[in-house]
Amino acid sequence: MKRYYQTEEDVGLFQRLQRDDQQAFEEIYYRYFLKLSNTAFKRLQNREVTEEIVQELFVNLWLKRHRFPELKNPESYLQTLLRNAVIDWFRSQTRQGTLAAEWLAQPDYQIANATEQQIFYADLQSAYESTVGQLPDKCRQVYRLHQQGQSVAEIAEQLHIAPKTVESHLLKAHTTLRHLLKDYSAVTVALFNWLLV
Repeated sequence: MKRYYQTEEDVGLFQRLQRDDQQAFEEIYYRYFLKLSNTAFKRLQNREVTEEIVQELFVNLWLKRHRFPELKNPESYLQTLLRNAVIDWFRSQTRQGTLAAEWLAQPDYQIANATEQQIFYADLQSAYESTVGQLPDKCRQVYRLHQQGQSVAEIAEQLHIAPKTVESHLLKAHTTLRHLLKDYSAVTVALFNWLLV
């Protein structure tokens, strides 16, 4: 594949993408497909599912290119999209019960381990969402914007508050959420810590 924008910075690439530049999209794909795939595989441990999720992420990136916000940190935005896609996949598998057949094909100790991890994950996700919902309004708003990939400076500008205030809200949110981790397994904690990045 001929690469037209090898020296273009990410911000410029996304601006070109918003103007329907297919070569810019291909360069973004070239730069980030492997990185996002490696990140997703660490969580999913399934190459087929990993490829499907990352491919769908890029399809949606192209389809929604006119609707995503102005980005100062495109890589953070992509990682947020990936994190949300992985969470959605876990939720869908839990609802559909489709993980059961895979577990039954594994040795007993792997079935028990996978089942336990899935239960812990579901419990933790529920506790996480409940705790986020109980954060003070401004704190929750700041945290949600940060999870969507916005920087401290961007959030401060959007909400008309000082950057230090944004950092204080984020610290409070992370401290409150991490307090949940003391009751959960190391595997689930590792996944949840990734969600908080």
